Amino acid sequence: MRRHCYHHGARQQIHYPPLIIKWDKIEIWFDMREITPSFFPDLEKHVEGQVLRKTTPFPVQTYHELVRKVAQLSFLNKDFLLFFRGQDLDYQNKAGSSTFYPAIYRKEILTSQEIRARFELLEVATNKLLEAFDREKLDGRVDIRRKQYIAWSILQHYGVCDTPLLDLTQSLRVAATFAQLGNKAERGMVYVFGLPYTTNRITYNSEQDLVIVRLLSICPPEALRPYFQEGYLCGTLDITDAYANKSELDFKNRLVAKFSIPTATTFWGSGFSRIPKNLLFPENDRIEEMCVRIREEIINEMKSVFVS
Repeated sequence: MRRHCYHHGARQQIHYPPLIIKWDKIEIWFDMREITPSFFPDLEKHVEGQVLRKTTPFPVQTYHELVRKVAQLSFLNKDFLLFFRGQDLDYQNKAGSSTFYPAIYRKEILTSQEIRARFELLEVATNKLLEAFDREKLDGRVDIRRKQYIAWSILQHYGVCDTPLLDLTQSLRVAATFAQLGNKAERGMVYVFGLPYTTNRITYNSEQDLVIVRLLSICPPEALRPYFQEGYLCGTLDITDAYANKSELDFKNRLVAKFSIPTATTFWGSGFSRIPKNLLFPENDRIEEMCVRIREEIINEMKSVFVS
């Protein structure tokens, strides 16, 4: 896969106002490595030799059962650190495969013009975030200029714009809560992914072609949301806007299991409960307020471009 790495340096003109950050483009070749997970007997029987991502989700009825099943997976897949993601639905592509693209790559057919435009918008948002950190003299304003993954993680987690990073968590309770949150259906989805073991707040693994960012370690204390979400951001190492096969950017390649859980509160049983929404999305989060302003600025600038 051809990779375009972006680094501060010689200026490459991007036609989007206003833009300060520029990136050099260097081509290299990498692929996200696909894993072959081990299953517990019931899941092995459920999959029955099929491709995991194309199978129906394995049903569990209680949180206690889910914890036990994940504990089995953790024991059987010692080479990987397990991460989780909760969703209301099992989103699939036209081939019937569960798909987990970072938001910037989501669309069945994505043209080169569209992907370039998305990366240009990401640079605009990044630039605005750096300026906001400087203006408000926030802790970490030096690091955020040195490491683009920090800025991208904040932009992704607070929903400013699409990025090449996927939201995951190491908390099974958080994932199960998100699977139920606002879900009108009878069941939600909890996914398990196998990733390399982390070594730092930002883990770069060139063998697996992955970068993993621990959100709580890179956000300033004013960011309240990461405290309860135990969030991580993950993406392919050396970000690309040109690729031979987009499916190589899909985290279905790291899938270990997919479960369906009831959305009823009885799922939790005694002693457990879903995390309250006001804790997952706390009020008076200074970084959220900043990100809302940045998103509004970008929308207004885009409107003015189209109107003119």
